[in-house]
Amino acid sequence: MKIAIAAGGTGGHIYPALTLAKALKERGHSIVFFGSSDRMEKDVVPENGFEFIPLNVLSTQGNIIHKVVSLFSIIKSYFYCKKMLKGYDLAIGFGNYISIPVILAANKMKLKTVLHEQNSFVGKANKFLDEKVDLIVGSYEENKQQFKNPNTLILGNPQSYRALHIEKDDNTLLNMGLKNNIKTVVIFMGSLGSETVNKVLIDYFKLLDNSYQVIYAAGKNYYYEDKKQISETDYLKLFERIDGIKVMKSCDLLVSRAGATTLCEIASLGMPSILIPSPYVPNNHQFFNAKAFVDKDAAIMIEEKDLSPIKLKETIDSIINDDKILAKLKTNARKLSNDKVLDEMVKEIEGL
Repeated sequence: MKIAIAAGGTGGHIYPALTLAKALKERGHSIVFFGSSDRMEKDVVPENGFEFIPLNVLSTQGNIIHKVVSLFSIIKSYFYCKKMLKGYDLAIGFGNYISIPVILAANKMKLKTVLHEQNSFVGKANKFLDEKVDLIVGSYEENKQQFKNPNTLILGNPQSYRALHIEKDDNTLLNMGLKNNIKTVVIFMGSLGSETVNKVLIDYFKLLDNSYQVIYAAGKNYYYEDKKQISETDYLKLFERIDGIKVMKSCDLLVSRAGATTLCEIASLGMPSILIPSPYVPNNHQFFNAKAFVDKDAAIMIEEKDLSPIKLKETIDSIINDDKILAKLKTNARKLSNDKVLDEMVKEIEGL
């Protein structure tokens, strides 16, 4: 089959799409990506060996003028996609506004269409496309009630495949200047970082008593400024970015945002975690992502409005020093992973 995949905006949309694309490619299918001409996918997709077709679609966020301009950009891209999709068999959308013109064009051309929803609260683009596609694959049981489409399956997030199959490297912590025989906490707030959480962390680091090690990936926006304010020690190491899955494999506790892809990795790894949902995302979907884990006793949540250096230290200390809590979080997180999601998605797509 010749398959079009629309994915973009953030790694939470792009990396699950790439994982699925690689599996489909191995099965002999031809894959082409559609994405924004000015977002991270324009670089990440070609770097992973896939053809990339850029679309000039503007975000639907903002004031009424911006929404009108966005609508016209979507309409223009829709007609462009109708030209580009000739000869294709199927189109897959991974959420985000970039999916709208691709899936609408595919639907009009009578191609088979699929949506994937990574979050526990369905995004606006997928909600809009709900009844216009042949199949929807969700990641949370809550999605079943949120979509009207009767062909909605809850399989999970294909990104879990990498987390399941990555090997633990005993040199990971050693190469970061840390030790293997000490409990380790890893903290990251996404590739760019978080200004609000970063401010809290700077004061939290001053409270550390060296009873455990901490790795902090500050993100592109804050790393160089943090280098001036945070004093690294034998127990505290600062980085701009890390390979999250690889590092988590060697750590005991994660502190992070509650993005959909991070949570699927937490489930696959059985990673004990403290989640600080971003309140700055559409529909507050990270809160609902985190709540789905908290309700299953699979994670601890601190809302950003309640976050303080002392609150964070007390919460981390209470978990990292209690093997029973760590074991409970690990066991319950693993229960939320569907280890066969990638194989099942490929099977469903080929079945169409």
